[in-house]
Amino acid sequence: MASIVNPLVTVANSSGNSRNVTVTGTLNFDASDVGRTYKLEIGVYGDDSASDNRPSDDSSADDLIYTFKWTAIPFPRPYKNITVLVAGNVAINETRSISNDTLDEDKGIVILGKPAPQSPVPFPRSDEIYAKVTLGSASISKNTPPLQVGIGV
Repeated sequence: MASIVNPLVTVANSSGNSRNVTVTGTLNFDASDVGRTYKLEIGVYGDDSASDNRPSDDSSADDLIYTFKWTAIPFPRPYKNITVLVAGNVAINETRSISNDTLDEDKGIVILGKPAPQSPVPFPRSDEIYAKVTLGSASISKNTPPLQVGIGV
């Protein structure tokens, strides 16, 4: 039976107003998977835990903020077909450039204190994301651990 092992999301600076978001991991296939075709899907979610300082209009449900797409003619599609030829492991390493505005999953600012009278300190809200890796035909998915993108974005 197919499985997803150690999915991980990382974020690196890139040029302009975007960042490179990379999802890695391993897909493990056994002999019963040989000849089957799976749909690999990757979504990036904003993590909204109870301890998160999110805006009042943001629910506690995690939000899908980006879906990886793969080139297909005539239109990109939100999945990649993987046909299993032999049992074993298949590494995944997918990178997409995502705008900072999209990664800003907790928009707005918070006031951290007043160091002097009438001097509030505005600070961007912290943003946390995770990726969900799914193998479509087997209905298998596994989340990466949440990653703090930074203070603001």
